[in-house]
Amino acid sequence: MKRISIIIPAYNSAPFIGETLENIISEEFEGLEILVINDGSSDNTSEVVRSYAEKCADIRLIEKENGGVSSARNLGIEEAEGKYICFQDADDLYAPGTLSALWERAEKTKADVLIFRLRNFTSEAIGKFNPHCDIISMKDEIDPFDLELLWCFLVSNKFYRRDRLVESGVRFPASRYSEEGAFFISYILTKPKISGCHDAVALYRRHSREEGLSVSQTVSLPLAKSFCDSMDIIYEKALDGTKDLDEKKREEYLGEILYKKAYVLTAQFYRPMWLGDDECVPFCAETISSLLEAMPKNRKEVMLSADSDLRLSSLPSSKTEVAENPNVSVILLPAKKNASDFISGMYAQLSPMFELFVPKSIKDRGEIPSLALSCANLRILPDKGFKSAAKKKAKGKIIIFHRPVKLDVRLISLTYKLKRKLPTTLVDAFFPFFAKALNFALVKRILK
Repeated sequence: MKRISIIIPAYNSAPFIGETLENIISEEFEGLEILVINDGSSDNTSEVVRSYAEKCADIRLIEKENGGVSSARNLGIEEAEGKYICFQDADDLYAPGTLSALWERAEKTKADVLIFRLRNFTSEAIGKFNPHCDIISMKDEIDPFDLELLWCFLVSNKFYRRDRLVESGVRFPASRYSEEGAFFISYILTKPKISGCHDAVALYRRHSREEGLSVSQTVSLPLAKSFCDSMDIIYEKALDGTKDLDEKKREEYLGEILYKKAYVLTAQFYRPMWLGDDECVPFCAETISSLLEAMPKNRKEVMLSADSDLRLSSLPSSKTEVAENPNVSVILLPAKKNASDFISGMYAQLSPMFELFVPKSIKDRGEIPSLALSCANLRILPDKGFKSAAKKKAKGKIIIFHRPVKLDVRLISLTYKLKRKLPTTLVDAFFPFFAKALNFALVKRILK
């Protein structure tokens, strides 16, 4: 009998699947089964996997018609023969020694599911550890209703006892967003024995726009609705699963689910509105407003404070409304340096409440990305008298850039909050140093 089955759904994963397989094989763990479920890829994913399977008998390629990541993972559950199951995305990795640490910990604790550490990375750098997963991973016994579990949805840092999982009947729902959370919480609410494993680390890849964004990094109405569907599954399961809890703990748990739903809609769909479709904005605004009314007072106050730049109490319900009522007006003066990266950086800001003034010469040089050209908050003015005209038309707190610079994604939201608390003249005087400090902090964070 195999000891560990690693289930890897793969769809057009040729650029990364080789690195993922190399990473797993390099641990030289005995008793391993690597199931790659090719979900109808149109690239050469199968050929890459077969080339590795010829060299490593632990790898098994399973072909299926395209049906989505959930169907691929569910097929993997049925096919797996290991005592334990873990799920790996086709572009993610494990830190050295992770599989051995998981096996030893599971055998020692007799846990039905282990939760271990999770760390982001990009092609250029290693990022921070997920703080919620860190907290959970240090616990010997984990309450199924521990609130930290609601912030640990990703599939890559879970290790399941196969027979208990199969018997539970819990499977991944047919959803494109947060199906991992619906699966995980549905299983946790069957009250398995849960333990942490602090010695194991899953490495979760964050893609750049050049590499092609993952589902969780894109913005659209269908994805927002899919996320809400998954959260609704979680809430319905929790309504039934918390019936035996005392009233206060049940209210707290259900309230945290509502808060998580509003938090993700805000952070991943509403804030990056300029990168998404128009229909997503009113849907998010209406849903977030409803959730604020339904969630406990203490969580509502936290959200209102943290997202003060969005005016959550009267959340704008269209891109046009946001463009007409900006918090910040950014004025980019004419310069010889190419402005493409600067403008792209503006539309990647964590706060969408801005308007951007650019001189016509920048447009004439073809330096405005096509996405920005279609946005209602872009103002293009003639070069002659540009600065004074822009200042007259500006509706928000004014930021003036004398040349294109690399932008930290927090720039707009932090500037807005600073200008609310400090005299505008003081912020303006120190703004160049502030911008440089942000970029320095970003470099430090990447290098850390």
